[in-house]
Amino acid sequence: MKQQTTAQGLYLHLPFCLRKCFYCDFTVRVLEQRRQISRYLDHLELELAALSTLPMQLKTLYLGGGTPSLLNEAEMERLCTGLRQKLNLTHLQEWTLEVNPETGSQNYFEQCKALGINRVSLGVQSFQPNELQQSGRSHSPTDILRCVAELRAAGLNNISLDLIYGLPGQTLAAWQDSLKQALDLNPSHLSLYSLEVHEKTTWGQLERLEKLQRPSEESEVAMYETACQLLAEQGFEHYEIANWSLPGLASQHNRLYWQAAPVLALGVGAHGYWQHRRYANSDQLKTYYQDCQNQHWSWQNTAAQSRQDTAAEHVILGLRLLQVGVDDRAFAQEFGCSLAAAYPKELPELLAKGLLIWHGKRLCLPAEAVLLSNEVFAALLEPQL
Repeated sequence: MKQQTTAQGLYLHLPFCLRKCFYCDFTVRVLEQRRQISRYLDHLELELAALSTLPMQLKTLYLGGGTPSLLNEAEMERLCTGLRQKLNLTHLQEWTLEVNPETGSQNYFEQCKALGINRVSLGVQSFQPNELQQSGRSHSPTDILRCVAELRAAGLNNISLDLIYGLPGQTLAAWQDSLKQALDLNPSHLSLYSLEVHEKTTWGQLERLEKLQRPSEESEVAMYETACQLLAEQGFEHYEIANWSLPGLASQHNRLYWQAAPVLALGVGAHGYWQHRRYANSDQLKTYYQDCQNQHWSWQNTAAQSRQDTAAEHVILGLRLLQVGVDDRAFAQEFGCSLAAAYPKELPELLAKGLLIWHGKRLCLPAEAVLLSNEVFAALLEPQL
């Protein structure tokens, strides 16, 4: 396997939120006092100082959460100035900030733009007041409209919107309405996620008690197919399983993940990839702080992946990019055998079922197999190398 010598992306996790949504399984802490943020930034700076010694040529930087836009102007300036002081950002092409619609203002977003942020991922999730309320979200549809208007007034026009389908009680008509309202805002990118209910969340507990009424599987399929048709009609490219963009405006940062490129990560619960190590910082703030103080870094202390795991990941992540897929020649150069040799039984079966197709020398997941992608990926976990 080729050694990963230069990091191309950096993810920074800011875990604070006004409240925790009922479906949320991320590393999130409810913000109760501002000093929580200053203490967190103190420790981020310790980790950043250590991480900055690694070779990087950053193309993308992503501030995720949580709700990064809960940082006030002074806190955001401290964070971004620290990043510029410690890192070489001269090659940076995309700097994304996750924003929740109830946060920020035009002045705030103007400052973010001046600091170098040039893309926003807005956590909309729904345009239906009842769905937002029942999900535990802190914003209203009016907040979404205000926030987008203020982002555009501040000159931040590369805006991605997140939406969720399969919400409890959600109808196809309500989903179509949310999609149409989202498109009316002229976003450059849309991320559409099928609801996943995790055991330790509020909804996970309700589901265990059989008190969560979710749409049928057939309804979710109809929601997905409706989205595919509507977005195609509006000129959006379905470039990844859950992501659509206008031509040339796909998420560069997320592309790095799907290409298995080295992406470093900072912060509590953050996941990175460096020198074939899939590492994760502790998701407990107390432990994360102790690790920072003791200079104990997960990117140093995580075992490297096996060659088989790296190959399987290369294939599974690559297939997520629907138009790109996995290049058979590049795979053979990296791992010493063709895809057909690595999957002598699985590949013919998946091809025969139409769950995979060849485009020249590229193995691709066809659009009609996206809803069965987990079945495809499960079959590809153990390549023979």
